Amino acid sequence: MRRSAIALLLLPLPVLSQQIPRTEFTTLTGTKGAVPREGGAKPLVILISFSHKGADDLTAWNKLFKSRYEGDPRVDYFELADFEGVPSLVMKMILHGMKRSVPEVERPHFAPFYTHDGEWKKLVSFENPQVTYVIVADSAGRVLWQTHGPASEAGVSDLENAIMKLTSK
Repeated sequence: MRRSAIALLLLPLPVLSQQIPRTEFTTLTGTKGAVPREGGAKPLVILISFSHKGADDLTAWNKLFKSRYEGDPRVDYFELADFEGVPSLVMKMILHGMKRSVPEVERPHFAPFYTHDGEWKKLVSFENPQVTYVIVADSAGRVLWQTHGPASEAGVSDLENAIMKLTSK
């Protein structure tokens, strides 16, 4: 575990210059949004799940992290779930189930996305559908820090340090 924490602190420069793909979505409350936000001034914290198998890890990250930042006015916080390629009839059933299972307080921050799957996977060096991928980006969408699950106190501590560096400027 210590090795991964050290690796996060030493991200190579190409990773730091990566850009999140412009992705539009509708949250579970029906609000339309996008990342990065046009004209946004706040850093972005994005948790991404690429499969239903990753839902448990996303829940674990949320237990450790979201209560501190979901209402923080200094950051924009979103949980994105990849549904590119899912047929619309199936998607309607999935959305119905998600709206019942995702706590109401999380719904404004939770959104399925249907485009740029390959770009997101390349950005996070996707390899495991059972974990959550976490990105901190500046308001323009430049990746400043990233990691992936499983959720841990050490991972959340590193995430908070990255956020603090951005919000204290």
